[in-house]
Amino acid sequence: MRRVATVVLVVLVVLGAAFVAVDRFAVAQAENRVLAEAREWAELAPGTEVEIDGFPFLTQVLAGRLSEIRGRAPSLVADGLELQDVRVAARGVTPREPYRAETVEINADIPVSTLRDAFGQGGLPGLPLQVEVADGLLQVGIDAGGLELDARVEPVIVDGAVGLRLEDISVGTADVPQEVIDLLEGALRDVRLEIPGLSDGLEPTRLAVGRDGLELRLEGRDVELGSWIG
Repeated sequence: MRRVATVVLVVLVVLGAAFVAVDRFAVAQAENRVLAEAREWAELAPGTEVEIDGFPFLTQVLAGRLSEIRGRAPSLVADGLELQDVRVAARGVTPREPYRAETVEINADIPVSTLRDAFGQGGLPGLPLQVEVADGLLQVGIDAGGLELDARVEPVIVDGAVGLRLEDISVGTADVPQEVIDLLEGALRDVRLEIPGLSDGLEPTRLAVGRDGLELRLEGRDVELGSWIG
């Protein structure tokens, strides 16, 4: 009996190890597929990773729900827009098309170079904006024929895009004419930075000035991920 029990135990250990090996192979294949699909719509920097959480993976697939898919990219470029330190967490994902997630959260940094490209032509007619981040503030400048206008602006979310709202403006120690303020406010009102590739139900919920640009958070519920990984 002892020998039989030993044999049974060995068989169970071998089967368990085989199941773990198959499970880990399957999850690695799935992670590689998600990464390959993501590369179809965005240029991903080296070091980009995808991780499907939870064990066993195969039982999650059979149950029709993956507990969490996480991704991280040092940077990515989509439709000409560069984002840095991109972190994605999709929870409660259905492992079949359209790959619907119960919740999605994306955090990313928008570097100042991207802001310059997006907002640089949004100043007064013929006078592009010079965008900078300094001392935790987003600042824009305009050189009007030797007259330098400096303004502090606040990033705001407008219709799902990033916009700018004028906070204050100065010209050295001189007073700024109201008509100049009105012109700049109107110009800023028309500039937008659209976030490409957003699925329905996913929208910006947080926007703050960081050390080298803007910190952006996108969140959504019942989000279809098919456009990213399908």
